[in-house]
Amino acid sequence: MELNFFSATNAHKAWKKRLHDCVSGSCSTLDPSVVALDNRCDLGKWLYSIRESRPALSTDTQKLFTRLFEEHAAFHRVAAGVVQQALDDHQKEALQQLQGSGDYTRISNQVIGTLGELYLKRKEFGMQ
Repeated sequence: MELNFFSATNAHKAWKKRLHDCVSGSCSTLDPSVVALDNRCDLGKWLYSIRESRPALSTDTQKLFTRLFEEHAAFHRVAAGVVQQALDDHQKEALQQLQGSGDYTRISNQVIGTLGELYLKRKEFGMQ
């Protein structure tokens, strides 16, 4: 399975708008238990497929991959937490997660940064 790194980055950036909309009252289509699943989005499917296929990677690339795998799982947990807070009428707390130094902002930036670093190593995954 190939991954379009740019699409994956944009998809993760788009979550912020979805979560803002949720905090503003449009949560009807978001289920925290589903949002928490890190193997359903394209990036998650790719991460799990790479983990299962266990390609020969340099030590640096393996560390980056492991970091992204863990950050991506944390991203989904934090996003699910924002949805749950919004559903529980804790909009202020949910909004704090999405702003400045909130957990969501921090982990989202980490995922996007690590994804960019891994993009530079894409040839090790057989990608152009």
